[in-house]
Amino acid sequence: MKYKLVKDMFPEYLEETNIVAENDKVTVYFSSKRKECHCPSCNTPSTKKSTYFTRRLQDLNIIEKPLFLEIRLAKYRCRNPECRTKIFSESIEDFAGPKARRTNRLNKMLTNFALTESAEAASRRCSSININVSGDTLLRLSKKWEPDIDKSSIRAIGIDDFAFKKNIITEQL
Repeated sequence: MKYKLVKDMFPEYLEETNIVAENDKVTVYFSSKRKECHCPSCNTPSTKKSTYFTRRLQDLNIIEKPLFLEIRLAKYRCRNPECRTKIFSESIEDFAGPKARRTNRLNKMLTNFALTESAEAASRRCSSININVSGDTLLRLSKKWEPDIDKSSIRAIGIDDFAFKKNIITEQL
């Protein structure tokens, strides 16, 4: 049952190799099952692995303990001789951004905290649930946030009196 839970929580291309539960944290070790990757510059598929590297990410807590993921990924050689990119890394952008230290789902939760509270209050709240993040990081996450708005469904925009007084209204209206 434990294996099924881990398998359902993470992308199918990651294979769990080990789980280590300590007093203060849980670490899940993964390796990639991918046999080929496409070059980000020329989109040429490559199966020639150059080296391996490990990404360490923090994810949502599990059993009130911080969850860390150690993912072993490959670097590939581009097979296209005209491509300027010679070596590229395996991407996990659907799970975590490039060079990110946190998963997308943890960032989403932190962004929700940052949008509903002050940055310092959200930082204290995160600290109480064993997620160490600074107020400045929460501010950066909240500034990156973009609402999901279907612009085609907008029929009217309300304009307040202050916008008229400060001459913020443009001629486009």
